[in-house]
Amino acid sequence: MIGTMSDAPLTGLVVLLDSAPLDSLVGVLEVLVQEGTTSISLPATCDDFGTITAMYAARTRIGCHGPLPEVLRRLDHGAQFLLPDELDPAAAVAARERGVACYAMAMTPTEVRSALHLPVDGVQLYPADVTGPLMAERLREVGLIQHVIPRGGIAAYAAKQWLQAGAPAVCLDSPLLGDALTGGDLGALRERYRNFR
Repeated sequence: MIGTMSDAPLTGLVVLLDSAPLDSLVGVLEVLVQEGTTSISLPATCDDFGTITAMYAARTRIGCHGPLPEVLRRLDHGAQFLLPDELDPAAAVAARERGVACYAMAMTPTEVRSALHLPVDGVQLYPADVTGPLMAERLREVGLIQHVIPRGGIAAYAAKQWLQAGAPAVCLDSPLLGDALTGGDLGALRERYRNFR
């Protein structure tokens, strides 16, 4: 059952949703779950976090992204992994003690190495659209790619390049979601998602 995998590292495609009304979120979540998405992150500001976790935790892994300490608070609402915008040692330890996968954030190989000194499952490379997928090869060359999940503005071709280079997971946001959370065509979302696989 997916809901028991809180401490497992992230793999594959991880979709980061924006805040939206519950009805809009449910429509998007249904498409993503039907397409086989195993990890979906909600913003820490999501008013319906607990409701969504109750509805979907048995079908997909629900995590949280955003600022501290709000992200940590979502552990009490069922968050199964954390993608904080910043991470201090105390927060990393708190996530580890709760048995929840947690990822630091960095932009350069040097920052990635430093972040790995924390008790984390890996490091978010952000903003990945600035560094581009060529960074994946550089990280592979220095033996860091297996610890890095890129995040921020990643299109389908770049996502595939990151995964082929050895990144365990890729975070997807606006290039995938488009206008799906604001009344856009959910069929188009489904097609975009298939392009990322």
